[in-house]
Amino acid sequence: MNSRLKGIVTVILIVIIGLVAVSGIGYIRQRMAADQGVKYLKQKEYQKAYEEFDSAASRFTLIFTKQKKNVLFYEGEALYQMGEYNKAAEIYDRLIDRGEVKAYSLKAYCLMQRNKTKEALEVCNLGISEFPKEGEIYCTKYAIYAKQEKYKEGLQVIKKALKQDELKNKKEVLFARISAYESLFDFDTAYKYTKAYVKAYPKDAQGKKELTFLETR
Repeated sequence: MNSRLKGIVTVILIVIIGLVAVSGIGYIRQRMAADQGVKYLKQKEYQKAYEEFDSAASRFTLIFTKQKKNVLFYEGEALYQMGEYNKAAEIYDRLIDRGEVKAYSLKAYCLMQRNKTKEALEVCNLGISEFPKEGEIYCTKYAIYAKQEKYKEGLQVIKKALKQDELKNKKEVLFARISAYESLFDFDTAYKYTKAYVKAYPKDAQGKKELTFLETR
């Protein structure tokens, strides 16, 4: 290896080491700001929490870490609690671009706060098309229909979800089905599904409560 090539390699190594060092410092500072933000969030000091999370999100790291993902979710939550639904939705868009399933539901809730029901449903539809086995998004779409008292449409969403093999968050979807039939005043069907639910999840307090309610009607 000639001296010129050695010089180039040395410069490259120095740059890499420098980036790693800066990234490491950024990661630590990101963690410190995030921890402080969580404290403010628990104290319901949402403006202060947002400022800490925003600072944490801006810290340089070489890769998009789990910590960075969590920081963005926290930042979105702080903005949501402040009523900054547009800004929160922008944060969730960044997470959607990263393939974060939960961000679809959270963005839909932001849109609902702005009375943009059609757009919220479109976000849910996009999430379902991208992640058809994620029960959480179906539950969010059902909740949007339920808020409009469109329980038949909501029930169709739940039925579609339950047709998926290896459905995630299936427990929540099954409970939403019970809620849908109760809202339609079909208590016999709701009772049948509640018994099946309690049998599948015998330790679930919410399910037991529903069963007691339906048995004593």
